[in-house]
Amino acid sequence: MFSKKISVAILAACSFGLTAGDASAHAISIGYENAGPNSVNIWLGTYSSGHAAPVNEGSLTLQGALATVYGPVTTAFNLLTGTGAAFKPAGLVDGTTNFYIPNISDPNAALVGTEAGFNAACPSCGPVDHWQGVNFTGLSAGDYQFTWVPIASPTAQWDIINNNMNGIFHLSQGVVTGTVPEPASMTLLALGLLGVGFSRLRKSL
Repeated sequence: MFSKKISVAILAACSFGLTAGDASAHAISIGYENAGPNSVNIWLGTYSSGHAAPVNEGSLTLQGALATVYGPVTTAFNLLTGTGAAFKPAGLVDGTTNFYIPNISDPNAALVGTEAGFNAACPSCGPVDHWQGVNFTGLSAGDYQFTWVPIASPTAQWDIINNNMNGIFHLSQGVVTGTVPEPASMTLLALGLLGVGFSRLRKSL
């Protein structure tokens, strides 16, 4: 079960000469889903792949985030869906566990958009029609950072719009369930706990 909101550290940073009229194929979304106890699948989505058979390409790096110690471990993409919306992995929920670049004209835009928002910005581009993925197992409870690592010269179907797509998920009791609190939320949580402690101290006096 996934949380309804997750604080995602997703950045996009590269220079490119793409315009709204350039509808070939590009990786525009990245997300994750629970794959069983202590396991997660991370998926990269691309659009307009009809000109070529889907293939795996590139790798993904997973490492511990915040206070979690893990890796980094880099694994080549080895999962591949069929072509078409019907093959979208069930755990990818747009805006919750799956994220898009909201505007192809801004390579520095944070990947917080939905597919509908992306298609509105580039009507001739979408929709995403196949996904490649990586499975990680044996994970303990904690926070994990994932980062897409493209090959040096990607094919059209995995062409680079965002050279640094990444995010953070939280693994609790072996299942992806929690949110990663923002700094403000952490402060409020700490103040709340201090308040409870002070209240109990007063009652004990």
